[in-house]
Amino acid sequence: MQTDARTLPAAAAAEQLAEPQGPVSRSQWSLAWRRFRRNRAALVSIAIILLYGLAGLFAPWLAPHNPVKDNSGRDYVPPFWRAHSPAGVAADLTFPLGTDSQGRDVLSRILYGTRSSMVAGLMPALIILVIGSTLGFLAGWAGGLTDQLVMRTTDIFYAFPDVLFLILIMVTLGSTPLGRLGNGLVLFLSALAVVSWTGLARLVRGSALSLKSLEFIDAARSSGASNARIIMRHLLPNSLSLMVVWAAFAVPRLIIAEAILGYLGLGLRPSITGKEFFVTSWGRLFLEAYSNVASQPDFLLVLSLVVSVFVISFTFLGDGLRDALDPRQKR
Repeated sequence: MQTDARTLPAAAAAEQLAEPQGPVSRSQWSLAWRRFRRNRAALVSIAIILLYGLAGLFAPWLAPHNPVKDNSGRDYVPPFWRAHSPAGVAADLTFPLGTDSQGRDVLSRILYGTRSSMVAGLMPALIILVIGSTLGFLAGWAGGLTDQLVMRTTDIFYAFPDVLFLILIMVTLGSTPLGRLGNGLVLFLSALAVVSWTGLARLVRGSALSLKSLEFIDAARSSGASNARIIMRHLLPNSLSLMVVWAAFAVPRLIIAEAILGYLGLGLRPSITGKEFFVTSWGRLFLEAYSNVASQPDFLLVLSLVVSVFVISFTFLGDGLRDALDPRQKR
């Protein structure tokens, strides 16, 4: 039996009014999960993304050869679907996708590149979630001068071309100790996070502005809840679906950004021994494949297919999350 709020003290009544509309209830998440399970494309996309993640994580055990050494003793071994290369070299099943122009196994290099590119997509997304959501909630909740300061800073970063800023950062700091850390991946992740938080900050600010004027926020405030408690207990849970969907669509954009910089030679530094955690990346592989596209087009085609499947999977996942978390959906 539900207690009538009018029979309770003012603070308790306000807290009771605040609770039902505060954090997203379990029933809402259950409905979202039920809608998401009906989207077969999204479920298949999750399976593909997990497969990519496992392939990158266990690359040292899955890769049949050392990714940076000439394992064939020949300049170019064709993939298994070609009987011979233009130079007359026969296909070798120990190199199922063939080798590059330096005799390095293509399959091994793609597996190691998966690890670096997934980290380049996921880690900046997590950093951006922290930076963008914090500044967005701060601007939307505080308002006034704080809101103006945060939003004008956001406008400055938003107006600056992302790719140009990334190029400047990588060129300027690439030779520093920070640029050499993690074969250059740490600097790349930091640069991506710096230039990509503005869109999320604007979305979260808009969500905070629309939520803070609602009655359950007034009830929580009148009950004596602190600003931090209101943000963590009410604003954040009600904005979580927006942030999750944003992250699902942001990861492929970040991976493509890494591929662009790698193609320009400004991404991950090439490994010499192959024992580093980050050996190569998809962007670096695109540069190598395009440089030899006339003699071995299969490398570029296979790499394009691998990257396309991964990006499309995240796109389908984002569509599924958006539909599942849409409050206008009834079932």
